[in-house]
This record gives sequence, structure tokens and C-alpha cells, in this order.
Amino acid sequence: MPRQRPVTAVNRDLDIVRIRIYAVAPATTPPYRWTGQDGFVRVTDNILRLTARDGTEGWSSNTSNVPEGTPGEAPAAPDRWLADRLALIAPQVLAASALEREAVSGRLLRGCDDARRRAESLIDIALWDMAARAADVPLWLYLGGARVSLPSYASTPVFDEVADYVAFVGELADRGYGAVKLHTRCDPAWDLEMVTAVHGAHGGRMRFMLDVEQRYDLATAVRVGRRLAELDFVWFEAPLPDPDLDGYAELRRKVTVPILPAGNTLVRPEDFVDGLARGAWSHLRTGPTHAGGIGAAGRALALAAAHGTTVELQSYGFEGRKLASLHLALGLGHCNWFEEPVHETDYEYELDHPLRPGPDGLMRAPDGAGLGALPDWERIAGDAFLTFDLD
Repeated sequence: MPRQRPVTAVNRDLDIVRIRIYAVAPATTPPYRWTGQDGFVRVTDNILRLTARDGTEGWSSNTSNVPEGTPGEAPAAPDRWLADRLALIAPQVLAASALEREAVSGRLLRGCDDARRRAESLIDIALWDMAARAADVPLWLYLGGARVSLPSYASTPVFDEVADYVAFVGELADRGYGAVKLHTRCDPAWDLEMVTAVHGAHGGRMRFMLDVEQRYDLATAVRVGRRLAELDFVWFEAPLPDPDLDGYAELRRKVTVPILPAGNTLVRPEDFVDGLARGAWSHLRTGPTHAGGIGAAGRALALAAAHGTTVELQSYGFEGRKLASLHLALGLGHCNWFEEPVHETDYEYELDHPLRPGPDGLMRAPDGAGLGALPDWERIAGDAFLTFDLD
């Protein structure tokens, strides 16, 4: 019988000894709406900061929101749900090591009752950041270093007029973006008018995606999807509710434009397996800030690769969310594009040197270890409307 190697004790220098949580409603982030049919929401930036016994830090962040309220009335209080949930579950990682992140995340996910796994995801990302910082390498290299850059696309807000889209997309093209994802009214006749006008004005120098936030029925999605195929759109995102896998499979049989889900409500591995097996999507869509973190989203990338496709990761939000998705895509590959919210300044709050695409339209990670940058903690602590300090 072969001799068993002794188990090496985990290095306890990376045990978590302090947890800080900040909820900020940045003055530079305006109210947002997902479609022309929706009201505006007020955005909160939720930031998690972990400190290890040896002083190494790891961090992560994600947005949450509440309806802005009725015009003429006082604005709604900013959302605190995600920060409160982090404060509830994060103490479970005290005394655990960043080197034990798979065990920690697995335990948290098994006990998770949030369909989008947001708090659990932030803990996992912060642990990965800490581990890569301790190794003194960028997270994308720690994960595998599959590539050094990724083409970026600009992810637009919703405008009221077709002319506004045409003008704004022209500005983005002049600034070096090679692709734009259009968020829109989600009225099919109006949407078709808008995409035709934008393509007619800028189709010679840009590529396009359309995201309709799960607001169409199958007949409408077929109608619009066929037009998007004629215009050579890169993809058609969230035409149907995510759980409608039969509808998605039927849509793919009737249109040739690539089809993506929203990626917000189906986040478990078994959901991805089911959708891919049924031919529901051309590509997966998810993100590390709600699928369970770097580890869970990385498994989604591997699953997509096994099915001969990619995962187009969500990164619409503040720098922590963007960095987590970028490092994952660069580290593991199997992702074609990086999502950059525009106007960029709306979601540039956490870092003194915000993450931006280069003049060539490519997104590259910062040079530092882990996520590559640390937030301005003093400014964030001063701006936070809610903080927790746990040890």
C-alpha cells in the first residue's frame, strides 16, 4: 500500500481577522433605469474589505439599488440590503484562511437563500484577491494568464430619442470604442427604428449588441432578431425571460443572430447545464458578483468551453465588479468581450485611477497584485452612509 503523504498545515498568516463593510451612495452616480419602460433606481456601492492576520487585504464590490421615488417627493433612502446581508454572513469567514477559499465559498453557497448569491460572491472574490496579493501576482496570472487584453464594448444608458443614440454612439466611436451594446425602450417598433438608424449612421466603423432586459415575447423576439441578423449584430441579449428555456431554444431555431440570456436569474451550475443541453443560448452570460464568485464563475467558463462556446461576463457597475470580471476573463479565457458602462464617470468612484479601455479599445488589468488596485479607504469611510466593522 502506498505511503500517505502527511497533510501540511495551512499557513495561518492569511486567516481573516477583520471584516469591514461600506455602503456608499456616490454623488457622481446618477439614478439609472434599465429600459424606457422602467422607473429610475438609486444606486448603492457595497464594498467588502477583508484583512488577514499578516495585514494582507482583499476586497470586492457590487451595486444594489432601490426605486428612486415619485418625482417631486424626497428621494428614496439608498439601499442597504446587500450590506446588511454581508454583515450577517461574513462573520462565518473569521479565522478562515484565504487559502481555504473553495471550502469557505462552498459552505456559504450551500446555505445561501439569495437567488443571486450576491453577498456570498463578494466574499469569494475578496478571498481570491487576498490570495493573489499574498502571492504578489495579478489575479489574472494567478488564475492562469490565458490572455493579456480583451476588446471592450460600451454599454449605454437608455435615451428617449433616436437622435440621442445616433449622436452618443458617434461620440463613442470617435473615442475608440469598436462596439456598443444598446439598452433601449423595449418597444419593438421603436427599437427597430433606433437600431436601424444607429447602424445606418455608424455601421461602417462599429459592431453592435442589443439588450432588451427580458421584455419581449417569442413572436416579437423573432421579428427583431431577424432584423438584427440582417444588420450583423454581434448578439441579441435577454430577449425573453431567463427561465423560458423552451422559448429560447425555439428562438434560436428561427433566427441566426447569436442569442444570450440576461444571466441574472439562472446562476447555478445545474441551470447552465440545462440551458446548454437544450440549446437555449449561443453563449452563456453570468458574472462573478452574483454567480458565487471567482470560483463559481470560473466553473461556468469551463462548462461553456466544454460546449464549444464562451461566457460573456457582466461587469456593469463600479470598479470592483469590473476588475473581478476582467481578471477572470483574462485569467481563464473563453470570453470575447469586456463590458464597459458609459458614461464611464457614472461608475468611477472607488479608485483614484479608474479602469478604462486603452486608445486601441482593449481592456487590460492594472499591474498590481490581486485585483491590481486598492480603493481609497479613507474617502470611502468618510462617504459611507452605513459601515460595519467585524472582528
